[in-house]
Amino acid sequence: MLKFFRNIAVIAALLPLPSFAQSPATIAQAPVPTTHILAIGHFTRPLTLQEKNSILPREVPDTLRLILAGKIDQGWVRQDHDGIIFLMNVTTVEEAHALLEKLPLGQAKLMEFELLPVGPLGPLRILLTDTPPATK
Repeated sequence: MLKFFRNIAVIAALLPLPSFAQSPATIAQAPVPTTHILAIGHFTRPLTLQEKNSILPREVPDTLRLILAGKIDQGWVRQDHDGIIFLMNVTTVEEAHALLEKLPLGQAKLMEFELLPVGPLGPLRILLTDTPPATK
């Protein structure tokens, strides 16, 4: 990923800046749509053996259903401590929260999520040489 950004920086440095009525800084800072929600989950406390045995067999298939429905695009296990990270195909924090709260760990209040709306790399607009579309 770092190599990708390094290549973009090299390309940006070599290309002449487009001359728009707006400055490149304004173009780069133009708003972008929210296309995904990054959900960073952590346990509210360590699970007991009884909780693991009763909740996790339901958590996995319910999470799989969200993956198959296209609501969870990717998922990872955290390396820094117990928890998970999902890249969700939803555009609002409210929708992501509602879906995650329906999972067994959410219903039991044993997992909480930090929900971050994310979108495309807006600053890459400065590399475009055509006239930018009007912003709202």
